[in-house]
Amino acid sequence: MTKYLNYFFIMFLIQACSYEPIFSSKKYDFEFVSINYDGDIKINQIIEDKLKNNINGDKKYELYFETDHEREIISSDSKGDPKIYKLELNLNYVVSENGKKVLEDRILKESTYNNINDKYELSKYEQNVLNNLSLMMSNEILFSIKLLNK
Repeated sequence: MTKYLNYFFIMFLIQACSYEPIFSSKKYDFEFVSINYDGDIKINQIIEDKLKNNINGDKKYELYFETDHEREIISSDSKGDPKIYKLELNLNYVVSENGKKVLEDRILKESTYNNINDKYELSKYEQNVLNNLSLMMSNEILFSIKLLNK
């Protein structure tokens, strides 16, 4: 019985202090005046779309980022055919406010996956992995700027 009472008490305290997880709030108090980028066009477009869709606020920032990705063979079978690939995505970004550099950072994401005999399915899978890694990177950019404003 005391276990349930303790649980109820903890939940009451959490609700009373208006606890809110950091990632649950999609409200940002900043926006990007300009977003410029170099590198892989598809990846940049995914990141830019995510950043433009989630922003509206009082603080105005400029963002510049560069992306590149590499696919390398990690393991091969006895015939020399690729068995396991590694996809590595690299992003360098700079956030400026009124022409002054406020934040500069680098994000590196990687994923390993097994080879698929059907090359069309392999390319679709790689594109899906790139999309997911790009979205994760855009979330990290948003989170770092959100922490910068606190």
